[in-house]
Amino acid sequence: MNVKAILPLVFALALGGVAAKIGKDMLAKGRQSNQPTNLNKLVVAKEDLPPGATIKETDLAQQDVPAAALSKTTYSNPGELVGRVVLTQIVKGQAVLDSLLAPKGTVGGAQAIVPQGKRAVSMEVNEYSGVAGLLTPGSHVDVVQTMRGKDDGQMIAKTIVENLTIIAVGRRTGTATATSSDGRPVPAGSSVGDDNLARSVTLLATAEQAEAIDLASHMGNPRLVLRNGTDDSRGGGKGITVAELRGADDNEAVQTMTNVFSQLFSGGSVGAQAAQATTAPVEVVRAPRPAFREVEVIRAGASSSVRVSVNNKNEAAATDTADKEKLGTLPQER
Repeated sequence: MNVKAILPLVFALALGGVAAKIGKDMLAKGRQSNQPTNLNKLVVAKEDLPPGATIKETDLAQQDVPAAALSKTTYSNPGELVGRVVLTQIVKGQAVLDSLLAPKGTVGGAQAIVPQGKRAVSMEVNEYSGVAGLLTPGSHVDVVQTMRGKDDGQMIAKTIVENLTIIAVGRRTGTATATSSDGRPVPAGSSVGDDNLARSVTLLATAEQAEAIDLASHMGNPRLVLRNGTDDSRGGGKGITVAELRGADDNEAVQTMTNVFSQLFSGGSVGAQAAQATTAPVEVVRAPRPAFREVEVIRAGASSSVRVSVNNKNEAAATDTADKEKLGTLPQER
């Protein structure tokens, strides 16, 4: 064995080990110096918690955070949150704040997320009336209904209620993206494991607005119109009729017909105008009478035509008398 060849190799390995040990110690010391020394426990959500859910102990976890990150609205003991009801969507890993929870003693379910003075009302929707399934809990919508006008009976489309908040799409009250059993994301308007769009949405409304929505649902198929979440404007549209939709020409035609009927009935009642029309003189125009008439004569099986002179004066007098009787100018014998 060549000792002179082995000694340099052993010496190099020793130096490498010493360098690795020194580097490791320096890194560990640096990590320890960067970590805060005063840490406290913070309660966070272990899973997504939708509005209306009642918190269980298995839904919570604890994280070490600096003491400065804690406040009066945070919790460090999970036991204090068991049984509380979620008021607003809480996502996984988010700190559970008191402002996100309903008051103590609130019963879980959809009723927990209905504010005082409001009502939760559901509407049947499809792909068209439900904005193609793009609605999610928290969206703001208007309700538009097409109906007949009260004056002229024309069809009119009008916004009946405005700026309502959706609290549920189908039976989903949360906005977190759900996944099916095979790991695929489920659309917001669908239920887990169901590829069909949700057939209903639940809105927050006042009692009067709920009545208007129910009446509109019985009159036809109301349509939801999505608006920007920060748009709280009111006033809506004035409504549009079929005549206005078609354009100014139809409006002028309707106005013309209205003027004609106004002029027709402005002089008195319908019966009086009918009587006036009946007593008005009527001029009878007669065609000129022929001077002769052709008479067919059949004699011994043979047919022949004979021209006979006509007394126009006597016939005209008889015809005038008959015409006057028909027009009511002469009394008729009974």
